Amino acid sequence: MSNKLKIACALLLFLLPLQLCFSLTTYFQHQTLVEQSVASVQTRIALDLPRLSLPNDKLHIVGNPFAVTAYLDKINQQLLLQELPVQVVSLQAISAKKSNVSRADSKRYQLLTPDNQVEIKLIEQPLPFIALLSVWPLLLSIVGVYLSKDHIKSWRNPEPAEPEVLIEQEPLKILINLQNKMVINSVTQHEVPLANKPLCFYIALMEFCQNNKDITLNQNKDVPEELVELANKYFYRLIDLGHIVRKRPNFTNSLEKTLSEIRAALDEVFAEHPEEKEIYYPPKAHGEGSRSKLHHYGLNKIDKIHFEVIGK
Repeated sequence: MSNKLKIACALLLFLLPLQLCFSLTTYFQHQTLVEQSVASVQTRIALDLPRLSLPNDKLHIVGNPFAVTAYLDKINQQLLLQELPVQVVSLQAISAKKSNVSRADSKRYQLLTPDNQVEIKLIEQPLPFIALLSVWPLLLSIVGVYLSKDHIKSWRNPEPAEPEVLIEQEPLKILINLQNKMVINSVTQHEVPLANKPLCFYIALMEFCQNNKDITLNQNKDVPEELVELANKYFYRLIDLGHIVRKRPNFTNSLEKTLSEIRAALDEVFAEHPEEKEIYYPPKAHGEGSRSKLHHYGLNKIDKIHFEVIGK
């Protein structure tokens, strides 16, 4: 939108309410003046009735139409001089001499006397349309636009709505940082420390299960040699990174304790995403005796997209 068009719109927004207020005020003032003028004419005629020679059918008085007409012309002349919006058409069926107004446009009023009922017909002058308009609203609008021109020019043009771009969130995965021995949630960046033995065993477990989905890992059986070798490899990597390690742990001993430490860390890592934990969580054994022999602690659903080892 150009600046000229903005200013024109602003001028219209200023002018319309100002002009409306002026027109309504002028109209109601005119109506009030009409009512006051009608009341004034009725009062004047009521005071002059005793000395007017009006016709009276009850008393068989013909009256003096010429004197009444002259009286009405005098009243109308005074109303014109005072610029009041009312003219007398007739008094008791005697018309004013200078009245060119149609009787159909007049309004009838009545004055009651002890011996007669006096009829007055008045015409209310309509308010000219031009009187409802004024140059003042236009001048005030111009001043308002001038004082607001800087703000008006700063109006922004409507911009086409841009299509909403949906940003796909990266899938959640486990990050394991060997440099600080932390297990990290890739979405929340929540970090949980893990001791050397469960840390190395968990990385080895994920890599082993990723490549050997058909092998069943049962706690009643020996830990596969390949899994132990992977755990040892990451243990030696911890040594290379400068972590203080007294001796290499035996990854085949205290397996349930190692798995419990892993589960505890995962419970904390996935506190805000418990529904995602199943892929990474070594299943717990349920029941005793023959039922526990069927327990499998492997990660059947794990894949390379689910975890990343930092510092390997």
